[in-house]
Amino acid sequence: MTVVGAVPAAQSRATSLAARPWRFWSERKDHAMGFENRDYAQDESWQNTGSRDTPATKWIVILTIVIFVLQALSVSQRTQSSALFDWLSLDAADVLQGQVWRVVTFAFVNHPLGIIGLVLSLLMIWRFGTDLERMYGTSELAFFYVSAMAFVGVTFSAFGLFLELPDPLAGSYTGALALLTLYATHFPRTEVCILPLISIQLRWLVALAALFGLYPALHMLQIGAGLVGLAYASYIGSIAFALLYRRFDWHLAAGLSLFSPATWRRTMRSRAARQQLRVFQPHGESDNLDDKVDAILAKIHEQGSDSLTDAERAILTRASEKIKNRTRS
Repeated sequence: MTVVGAVPAAQSRATSLAARPWRFWSERKDHAMGFENRDYAQDESWQNTGSRDTPATKWIVILTIVIFVLQALSVSQRTQSSALFDWLSLDAADVLQGQVWRVVTFAFVNHPLGIIGLVLSLLMIWRFGTDLERMYGTSELAFFYVSAMAFVGVTFSAFGLFLELPDPLAGSYTGALALLTLYATHFPRTEVCILPLISIQLRWLVALAALFGLYPALHMLQIGAGLVGLAYASYIGSIAFALLYRRFDWHLAAGLSLFSPATWRRTMRSRAARQQLRVFQPHGESDNLDDKVDAILAKIHEQGSDSLTDAERAILTRASEKIKNRTRS
């Protein structure tokens, strides 16, 4: 897959686009400008960086390739099936029995005969993931990818509550679709070559992907099993998740960091310190402290701050601390 107009991935560009969260599609015509003419391409920090600044995308690709190789090595000669595929693919019945890892791991395993689809998915993940990771950051890109997969996995498993689904769901194309869709919301008019001499804008490519994704459901509907087909078409939920993510300007890494052990430890230490803090106030001093402060302020107004004695300055300090303590409580 060749991109005719490469995407600017500067953080400032992403911030300006995120300022209009009610719009799925930006108005920028990216295909009208070549890569070498873009401002970010002139920045030396963007040249010869390789995958050093996009570790999340790199490891997604590497992990998917490694798992595919391990799948091939774990194929049983007797059953002609892969034990690793059976353990990681999304089987709704197994998820409902507690094997919850499948709602994410299914996106890292692929059907043995789907080598072409795997290659295309990896190309899309690398092409769009690297730019998105530079825009959103490594943590946010990783959380987005995993969350999109979990959204699809939970949706598919939900059908298993009332349907008997015969085959598991698997494929890296779910992650590729999520990245493609998010990329397209920023740069909808960027063109990609899907066939020699045939190019298409990303917004229409996403629309076609959604249409082809619904084809299994439409086919099953014709033979009287529409819900089963819809279950297997639920992988296009990755498109819906990406649109929701862009529409509501979610920040997954920031939100999930609130539940990290480090954050909880800092919160507990701060709370314990506040509980142990005791402010000593001599009996009867607080009754006339305000009157003393008023008198001192009047003196400052008439004679200036240089006229204050050490005792008067100490009174102002105690009054300031009292106000701060009231604000904290």
